[in-house]
Amino acid sequence: MLVSLDTTRADHLGFYGNPSIATPALDRLAAESIVLDDLMTVAPTTLAAHTSLFTGNYPHRHGVPRNGFVVPDENVTLAEILKERGFATVGFVASFALASRFGIDQGFTHYDERLDREGGEAGRMQNERDARAVTDAVIGYLERTPLPERLFLFVHYFDPHSPYAAPAPYETMYDPQGRDGLAGWFAASRECTRQPGKTAERERLAAQYEAEVSFMDHHVGRLFDALRSRGVLDDAVLVVTSDHGEELWEHPVCFDHGWTTYQTTMRAVGMIRRPGAADGGRRVTRLASTVDLLPTLLPLLGVPAPAGIDGQPIALHDEAGGADAARYGQASKPWEAVETDPRWINMLKARCVREGPYKFIQTPYTGREELYDLSRDPAEQTNLMEGASPQIATRAGALRHKLEAWAASARPLATHFDESQREETIERLRALGYIE
Repeated sequence: MLVSLDTTRADHLGFYGNPSIATPALDRLAAESIVLDDLMTVAPTTLAAHTSLFTGNYPHRHGVPRNGFVVPDENVTLAEILKERGFATVGFVASFALASRFGIDQGFTHYDERLDREGGEAGRMQNERDARAVTDAVIGYLERTPLPERLFLFVHYFDPHSPYAAPAPYETMYDPQGRDGLAGWFAASRECTRQPGKTAERERLAAQYEAEVSFMDHHVGRLFDALRSRGVLDDAVLVVTSDHGEELWEHPVCFDHGWTTYQTTMRAVGMIRRPGAADGGRRVTRLASTVDLLPTLLPLLGVPAPAGIDGQPIALHDEAGGADAARYGQASKPWEAVETDPRWINMLKARCVREGPYKFIQTPYTGREELYDLSRDPAEQTNLMEGASPQIATRAGALRHKLEAWAASARPLATHFDESQREETIERLRALGYIE
């Protein structure tokens, strides 16, 4: 079972050290799981990140640069691998960004994409469904369908994504005034590009994000309880992750994602619950990537991982997490204006490499470079490239070389933006906040 928590920041969950946000269901599961303390996504956007999760490859190999593009058929996905091994493959998604028209349903025998919540400022499009509806759909399926001996169940939750709109009583859980909706999100995001930092209005909007996290946790907990009561959970391998996080007020892009490769959007949630809660409570502290989850998960199911993929198995038996290898990520915005390099559509966008405590960020379309020591500056507020010492300059040079070599290795499979219903696709993505 693979559960994806869209747009969910690890630092907004209790088991990752946040005592202010109520996430009892996920905290309980974490106590029974191996927790990945330093998991990094590869792209801060839904479709590209999930395609990497399903293939074990970086976007510049699987070919999907951002939402609205089509997953090339040449990719071999987790669902396809398990289907060939006799697994029933069942998926439930909560956002149009993962609609089957984009090819992300490859290998699924049942793909539930019924979206029942209207998105957009005027409520024109059916773009998503909330955590209650997702959990209801999964439980309904389990009640009316005999469980096969082998089942791959993928469940996607979307609630912390903008616009933040948790229902009562969650909407006033952290802010008595309640939500501002899409108009408030746009206003705060625009203002923050001029002057980042915490303000009273931004704190209110962040409280609405937190409300969505707690609402989602409650209904994720309902799903876990349903699996426990049916005796399924203890027989299953359960992976919980997130595709990316969310910028709040920390950097010049607020209440959004896709533009930058800071930790706020690149740090991902990660836990693996083994059958019978084996090794529950263990923490793996060394850096891993979401492309590493596929080659880590498959051997737990007795299935060999595909050869030649980018991901590497995570050493779950070793709390230090295995070899300290470099991990990479790349932004998906801005659109079109900088998508001019014929090698790869995202070539000029922000990208990063992490190795040890250091993180090097390069944004080719602006010419900016940044270096952070995350062991001392986890919020990435002090750019060591400004007035760098000779030692720091040497460190930055080595990381720059690795990052540029990784970028130059781009060999994306051919894809295209979904032109078949272009205007509807663009309008639906706009309603979800992906396009202003």
